[in-house]
Amino acid sequence: MIKKNWTKRIACVMIGCYGFMLIAACSKGTSDDLPSENGFNSKMNGKAYVGKTKSTLYLGGYESLPAVEGSGSFNIDKISGDSSTLALVVELNSGDGFTFGIPGKQDGMSWQTNFPNASCLIKANGEIDAKMITAGKEITWDGHLFDDKLMLDIRVKYLENEDEITAGSILATRLELASEGSGESTGNGNGCKNIVWESRAVFNMYSGGVDLIRVPVCYP
Repeated sequence: MIKKNWTKRIACVMIGCYGFMLIAACSKGTSDDLPSENGFNSKMNGKAYVGKTKSTLYLGGYESLPAVEGSGSFNIDKISGDSSTLALVVELNSGDGFTFGIPGKQDGMSWQTNFPNASCLIKANGEIDAKMITAGKEITWDGHLFDDKLMLDIRVKYLENEDEITAGSILATRLELASEGSGESTGNGNGCKNIVWESRAVFNMYSGGVDLIRVPVCYP
């Protein structure tokens, strides 16, 4: 039987039991070596997407448990030439959450990465397509990155039993984030009056470890 606080069972999957580490909270995201030409990294450098999330666990792939709402953020960090790391953070109102850090490279206005069992592509038109398999789970991203917002669906399918969560169960998360300064991220729909950049522990999908990455945090 699944406990009511089912998020306790999904917070420590490979997408990261995360601890928050506040290092600095004044400046925007920084880069070690900015790209010399215009491209995805230049466009996204220092840009913050923040907003609302909703996660639903489908036990066995069909029996839905009560959805849990929360907040999320998306940005890039650790820019070095054409290389950068995507950072996505989801904080659920239950106190749980998960993180993704995906290293990759820009190709003009697009961004992509390919490593064993994982691929992620953000096309020049903003279309997002990703698939990753790790720690007995299949993860897919499907969405669109606009100048003023991010609409993204994340689907985690359990390929094997994990505690009370049976194989075939699906954790579906919907993110609706607005970019800083778009008018939607501050003072209205998303309830964000102040965005502060903080260094937090983010799960690195490539190495399997944890990196400190600067991410935008919304304070209502």
